[in-house]
Amino acid sequence: MSISKEKTALFFRLSISVTVFSALFKFMPVILIILGAAGMVTFLSIQVYQKEQRVPLDYTRLLLIISFSANYAFDLFALPYVNVLTLITKLALIAFLILYIKKIILSFQDITQNTGLLLGNFDRENLSFILADLATVYIVMASLFKILNWELGMLNGNLLLVIGLFSALISILASSKELSK
Repeated sequence: MSISKEKTALFFRLSISVTVFSALFKFMPVILIILGAAGMVTFLSIQVYQKEQRVPLDYTRLLLIISFSANYAFDLFALPYVNVLTLITKLALIAFLILYIKKIILSFQDITQNTGLLLGNFDRENLSFILADLATVYIVMASLFKILNWELGMLNGNLLLVIGLFSALISILASSKELSK
């Protein structure tokens, strides 16, 4: 018996939602956080296994989810080696962001190569896709920063979340057909 790719993706997204909401709102039961984290690891592993062609971005995403789940579980139960897992999670996040931004840049180059000019035919839809990708990067980083209580000087989860939500808003506005009329 096999599970379809659509169901795997749906359960993975549901697991992410349960984990993030449970971690952000401290009044949720701990079992929800554990179930969400286990679901994220399980369903992302199934997704990676089901892919016919795997790229390094898939592996770094899996490493990020596994290290994040382990780090949060160890921190939640006050187990030893939390600092090591935090370092691994940070390195996995950096690797994921580098590969994801590389993917965004390559897709932008494909768009500009197809048009012939640098920004000649760069329309609202293409801008919307790029801004949506950047919003995704910021929101993922903000979630990790908020859940794991990370700060880098001025850079904290709240600032990243605001930037990500504004990028998403601009992406939605750029793709809106009604505003262009």
